[in-house]
Amino acid sequence: MPIQRAKIALNQISGGTPLTSVTSSDLPAGSTLQVVQRDQNALFSTTSTSFVDVTNYNVSITPSSTSSKILIILNPSFSVNGHGSLRLTRSIGGASATTTGFVGDQEVSSRTPATFHEYTSTSYNTGYNPKSGAITFFDSPNTTSAVVYQLQAGVPHSSSYTVVINRPYSDGNANWSTRLRSSMTAIEVKQ
Repeated sequence: MPIQRAKIALNQISGGTPLTSVTSSDLPAGSTLQVVQRDQNALFSTTSTSFVDVTNYNVSITPSSTSSKILIILNPSFSVNGHGSLRLTRSIGGASATTTGFVGDQEVSSRTPATFHEYTSTSYNTGYNPKSGAITFFDSPNTTSAVVYQLQAGVPHSSSYTVVINRPYSDGNANWSTRLRSSMTAIEVKQ
């Protein structure tokens, strides 16, 4: 005898009242409430010794509850000449951006707190070898205001160094060179 799937009408599930909508309060803890994703295809380059925003490399998400957590998935493709760093920042409700929880903060002293760091002494072997980074954070913004997560880049050691996004540092219009994509995803998770 073949196995058949049961077909249940929506009004049978909730005791005769048709199920017309589900709100976040109906969902269990751990449920995904919303997803915001940035597919970053644009090229970017900086020689700034201060961290600067990577143009359009951000996501904005407005949590539905102050108890929600935000899962951030960050995947930058980048290359450097010399020392170069990337860092993730967070701004809540238009306030100044902070790096709390997104950068190394142990024994900093004169060191540069960063989310990613790369050192490359540019040569034939390294200038054409961009990196693809990956990191996740589980953030607790404790707000229902808009939260903006922004990637920044900089070369704090020397302006003679360069960080580039979505391409190798050494570049040429030839089939041995490449173009890459980066992404950032913010997922609101019910607690």
